[in-house]
Amino acid sequence: MLNELTNKTVVVAGLGKTGQATLRFLRQFDAMLKVWDTRANLLIPQDVTEPVELGMPSASYWVNVDVLVVSPGIDLAHPAIQQARASNVEILGDIELFARISSSKLVGITGSNGKTTVTLLLTHILKVCGLNTVAAGNVGKPVLEIAQNTYDYVVLELSSFQLESTHSLKLDAAALLNLSDDHLDRHKTMSAYLQAKQKIFTHCKQAVVWRGHPETYPIDSSIPVTTIGVDASTEGFAVDKGWITYEAEPLLEIAKLPLVGAHNILNVQAALGLAKTIGLPRDEAAEAVYSFIPAPHRCTQIALHNGVSWIDDSKATNVGATQAAITGIGAIKSGKLILIAGGDGKGADLTALKPAIEQFVDYLITLGKDGKQIASLTPCSTHVASMFEAVQTAHELACQDDIVLLSPACASLDMFDNYEHRAKVFDESIRQVVA
Repeated sequence: MLNELTNKTVVVAGLGKTGQATLRFLRQFDAMLKVWDTRANLLIPQDVTEPVELGMPSASYWVNVDVLVVSPGIDLAHPAIQQARASNVEILGDIELFARISSSKLVGITGSNGKTTVTLLLTHILKVCGLNTVAAGNVGKPVLEIAQNTYDYVVLELSSFQLESTHSLKLDAAALLNLSDDHLDRHKTMSAYLQAKQKIFTHCKQAVVWRGHPETYPIDSSIPVTTIGVDASTEGFAVDKGWITYEAEPLLEIAKLPLVGAHNILNVQAALGLAKTIGLPRDEAAEAVYSFIPAPHRCTQIALHNGVSWIDDSKATNVGATQAAITGIGAIKSGKLILIAGGDGKGADLTALKPAIEQFVDYLITLGKDGKQIASLTPCSTHVASMFEAVQTAHELACQDDIVLLSPACASLDMFDNYEHRAKVFDESIRQVVA
């Protein structure tokens, strides 16, 4: 691929984290580089010396351009990309570029929810088992920063946006963890969203799938699969009498796991399933799970005050993630579950939360742009103007053994910089209210 770029004109689309990493990588080679960003008003980073085009370029911009490397945040349906396609420009993403260069063995993980947890957990397992491993892609390092290094394994977290522009990725093992209503503002339909996710299996040797959920299975039925599930199956990974089992044999004690909730049992099983498919010793891989430290903002207890547990699940930016958190925590609660939710719903069907809320949530507090839609799902709810007010209301309602769960089901940008900022404000509000 690198020889193919010699004396070619390459446009890097997007000046975010991925775009800047792509530029740094391509500067090593004899390609003529240009940059295009969809934002008309953008402060150009000082180290970007290439010609930069902002906003909507003219159709003539693509004349004599050979390759367009698109950042995942830019919709492939953008009119400028359609112009590039009409001008016979090759369009690819950084993952595709990486796939053509990397000599490492690769494992890929996608899904609406849980992919960061599974990616980081699998990376941890592989390292504990003595393998030179790195997490990259949608979490960890930008792939082009590690493309010319050789690892025993690179574990890739892959979003639907990254997979859309990827065609050559060859994976030793892959998992599509789950599929729920998300990113429909871009994909438009669940069918198109699933089609993008299914691209992870295009050149895959083995797959890990969720038993009974056909959307997680490769369309190509010849690909061998390992199954996971929270039933007491004798097939694959399952759950029985407080243990994660493999082919009905006890493997991991659930009470000792570093991750909370039934949804995280599936995440642990997925990581173990992927470890199994690439040949790691089963017991050694399982033992490594106990020493894993979870990523922040994913069903993490951040405070325990007067017997009330405060859980940060700010990373739950879609309905499926919040459904998983509610059912996973609701199944183990001994007191009330008080849910804080709301934000920008991204066009999703928020009414899909209703069954989980009705079954497990004792009181609902909402905020943000689409918070009132969520509040309408139960009479035991209130809508507030700020995170501080949400925490204050939850504190007044909560008693010993209760759980207060921030799991928004929405994006954060209507009120916060990002989901990390939302979590920080949640944490700061708790400290102020319970002091």
